[in-house]
Amino acid sequence: MKNVSVHLSKDLISKYGVKNFPIRKGDIVRIVRGDAEKDEKLNIVGKEGKVIKILTDKGKVIIENINISKADGKMKPRKLDPSAVVLTKLMLEDKKRKERLTKLALLRNITVQEEPEPEPEPAKPEEKKEGEEAATQPEKEADEEKVEDEEEEEEKDE
Repeated sequence: MKNVSVHLSKDLISKYGVKNFPIRKGDIVRIVRGDAEKDEKLNIVGKEGKVIKILTDKGKVIIENINISKADGKMKPRKLDPSAVVLTKLMLEDKKRKERLTKLALLRNITVQEEPEPEPEPAKPEEKKEGEEAATQPEKEADEEKVEDEEEEEEKDE
């Protein structure tokens, strides 16, 4: 098995026009099928989490904070079938993955609106306290004296 595909949420289906898409590490998924009736402690239906690992050879998905207890009391990550999860948020940092999704949307005559990337906030000038200003002014004066000394030495050399 090369790719493990997962169904998309209704919001993503309406946005991209695609019902399923290969899952990757970092995607956010919601569990829709599982042990709802057995035990409240094991109830994982409706929980959301980040995909930690994809086992392509077994066709399973491991999700963050979804664990199962072993007989000795230790916890280990639970391997879920991809049919039990729904993709709610895609990681579109990879250019190829983003291009593929937009191409599939264009085939279905859907235009994908680019999400504006958050602009980095401009660095605010640091407010200096009175004690700090006093410390920096003598340093500036010392730098000016050094420049003057260097100029005097150059004149003597000539």
